Amino acid sequence: MRRYAPQGPLPAFYHFYPGVPAVVGVRLGERVNFCPAVWNTGLSADPPLFGVALSPKRYTHGLLLQARRFAASFHPHTQMALVHRLGSLSGREVDKGQAPHFLGETGVPILEGAYAAYELELLEVHTFGDHDLFVGRVVGVWEEEALLDERGRPKPGLSLLYYGRGLYGRPAEEAFAP
Repeated sequence: MRRYAPQGPLPAFYHFYPGVPAVVGVRLGERVNFCPAVWNTGLSADPPLFGVALSPKRYTHGLLLQARRFAASFHPHTQMALVHRLGSLSGREVDKGQAPHFLGETGVPILEGAYAAYELELLEVHTFGDHDLFVGRVVGVWEEEALLDERGRPKPGLSLLYYGRGLYGRPAEEAFAP
C-alpha cells in the first residue's frame, strides 16, 4: 500500500464508493428538476434529518436554495439508464420535468419507480469545500412495501449502486450478518 499527500483535488476520490444515489427532486413554480446525488446521508433519526451534497455548479443547487423543499428518492438498479440520464444532462438545457414523476403532499416532485422517497423541508445549508450540504427535515416518507424487507430495508440485490464516473452496479442477491 502506498501513501501520498494530496496536492489539490484527489485524482481518484472514489475510495468510499459504491454509494446509493439519492435522486433529488425540486420544483420552483412550474419548473421541475431531478439530480442524482451520490453524496447523501442520514444525519439524525430523531428528528429525522437527511442531507445531500450538491455543487453550486449544478442547476438543482440554485432551484433548491429558492424552493426550500425537496425530495430524495432511492431507485432499483433496473432504473440505471434513467438515473444516469438525469445525472448526465443539465436542467439548464433539458426539461427534466418530462421524466415520469408525481408530486408529494408538499408539492415536491418524486421520480416514479423508487422503492422509497423522502419529502424534505430545507433546514440549513453548509459549505464544505466545493459542495454545499443541504440538510432537510423529513416530513413525509413514501415506501413501495413489496420492494422492502420486514424492517423497511431494500431487498438484497435491489438497490442501484454508483461507483463513480458513469459506472453503475447492484449489490449481491444474498445478504448476511456475521
